[in-house]
Amino acid sequence: MLPQPILPKDPMVDIPSLTAMLARRAELTPDRTAVVFGDAAHTYASLWEAVRHFAGYLQDRGVMAGDRVLLRLPNSADFFAAYYGVQYLGAVAVPVFHGSSAARVALLAKLCGARMVVTAKNIAGPERDAVLSDSGLPDLVFGDCEQGRAFEGAAEPAAVTSEDLAMLQYTSGTTGDSKGVMLTHGNLIANVRQMIPAAEFVAEDVFVSWLPVYHDMGLITMTMCPFYLGAKLVLLPVSPKPFPWFKAIKEHGGTMTAAPDFGYRFATKFSKGGGAYDLSSLKRALIAAEPVRPKTIERFESKFDLPGVLKPGYGLAEASVAVTFWDMQRGDRVVDGEGHVSAGKAIPGMEAAVVVDERFAATGEHGEIVMRSPSCTQGYYRNPTATEALHWRDGWIRTGDIGYLDENGLLFIVGRSKHIIIKAGRNLAPREIEEIAEDVPGIRLSAALGISGEDIQGEQIHLFIEIEKRSPDAALLTALSQRVTQAVFDVLGYRPDKVHLGKNKLIPRTHNGKIQYGKLKQAWLDGSLHRDGLLHVVE
Repeated sequence: MLPQPILPKDPMVDIPSLTAMLARRAELTPDRTAVVFGDAAHTYASLWEAVRHFAGYLQDRGVMAGDRVLLRLPNSADFFAAYYGVQYLGAVAVPVFHGSSAARVALLAKLCGARMVVTAKNIAGPERDAVLSDSGLPDLVFGDCEQGRAFEGAAEPAAVTSEDLAMLQYTSGTTGDSKGVMLTHGNLIANVRQMIPAAEFVAEDVFVSWLPVYHDMGLITMTMCPFYLGAKLVLLPVSPKPFPWFKAIKEHGGTMTAAPDFGYRFATKFSKGGGAYDLSSLKRALIAAEPVRPKTIERFESKFDLPGVLKPGYGLAEASVAVTFWDMQRGDRVVDGEGHVSAGKAIPGMEAAVVVDERFAATGEHGEIVMRSPSCTQGYYRNPTATEALHWRDGWIRTGDIGYLDENGLLFIVGRSKHIIIKAGRNLAPREIEEIAEDVPGIRLSAALGISGEDIQGEQIHLFIEIEKRSPDAALLTALSQRVTQAVFDVLGYRPDKVHLGKNKLIPRTHNGKIQYGKLKQAWLDGSLHRDGLLHVVE
């Protein structure tokens, strides 16, 4: 059943798919600016034409309805032509980190059984050979935006329904543990329709974003919402550097922006305050994707004279993106006694609750956050075991996050039931990092932790390693740390902030071999680890 209109006269109320949304926009507001990237502005009409022609290119390369197409693309207008071009054919878009290595691309292609890989420029030689061999997909097709942009023919649209799969949002794992969150056109449109009234978005808004379009907040909140409304999106290359971000807000009269907590910390630390930047056009700035710090809000709003502009939220890929938003009419925040900033209340059409021991928690009681909504995924692609673990009961989805609801129904996030590391707004499971490290010769065992840094640093990746050699010299230790650091970067696009090398039994484990992450973290924080087996620390 289609949801009720979110606007007094919602021209999108009957659309079944994201491509139908863009087609309607091109019909209703053809000359309105859809995307500004660099010096180029693209109207809704020109964006739709680019989608149709890119779909023709994909079709010419053999893509058909139901096929999975990996998109390894940076922020650009081309991304939208490719992303929606895939869906135009009834195929499934699989956006991935634009800096993904050949090994990462091959892994995800294998997991989803991809038909095609699209990159910004043509890849050939060793890189292409590596993807083909590692994926085990000899018929995998390669394409690029340069060729797609030049293709002259246009495809006929497939008959796409709201139940059809639109995209897979993969976690950043390096083995078969990487999970592809399945999101249908109906899931994504539902979440867009939930966010628009909650955030009070309107067609006159100007969205300014540097967030990566391959990931949920940057893609769904910051591009699908404006496309639904016919608003203007100013897209920047991925970077939290304040000058281009704030310059774009000033030049385009930006009314909406978003970033993880670290983005606002970075901007506050490395930009001038006072009248150096005119951000007065901002009506709201979403702060989400990682734990929100009260000091971040206070410092940013004070430095730029924007009281009440930062609006906390909470979300995850399994919900499409958004679960809760802070009330846009409130200029205050609620911070509990332990410094946790409330993420607000569930957005319209979303249910959020807390469970303890298979029951709903009492007010103020800590437990696992669960959610239920038409925007929630049905599970993980080709992964029935993980899908079964995701579901609680009666349509509720487990989040893996720990929190509580206060007497006013406000949600507070207090921790994670799994030891997820949030680095610059991106979720990284320790095992993902550990498996890369342990593939490096000379490494016996590793454990990855997220430990909060000082000031703007946010959560840092600390990688603790037991080495095989009993009496290593300094040169070997340095070489090992460099190899591990490069290996992690090659796959995940992030370097460990600190690599700690030590002897056997450096990493505490249970009797059955499980790493005791909490004990390890406490040993590092209280200094006892420095006296017990630590040989070398590299930053």
